[in-house]
Amino acid sequence: LLSPHPYLFWLSVGTPIMLRAKAQNLFSAVAFVLGFYFFLVGSKIFLAVLTGKSKRFLTGHAYVYTLRFLGCLLCLLSIFLFKEGFHLLGMG
Repeated sequence: LLSPHPYLFWLSVGTPIMLRAKAQNLFSAVAFVLGFYFFLVGSKIFLAVLTGKSKRFLTGHAYVYTLRFLGCLLCLLSIFLFKEGFHLLGMG
C-alpha cells in the first residue's frame, strides 16, 4: 500500500487507457485490466522460476564477471548521459 508505483501508473497511464477502452465497450476495459495483471504477475513468476533454475550460475565465477562487465557498462552509460546532459544545458 505504501509503494507509489501502482498509484503513479494508474493515475498517469492506466486510467486514461481504461477510460478510452471503456468508451469503446466494457469488454475492452476488462480485457486491458486482466491482460495487464496477467502479464505483470506472469512476468514475475517467470523471473522467479528462471532465477530458481539458475542457482548454479548465480554462485559461479561467470556471474561475478557478468556483474563486473555490466557495472562497467553502467559507468560508461552514466558518462555518456552526463555529457549529453551538459550539452543540452549548453555547458559542454
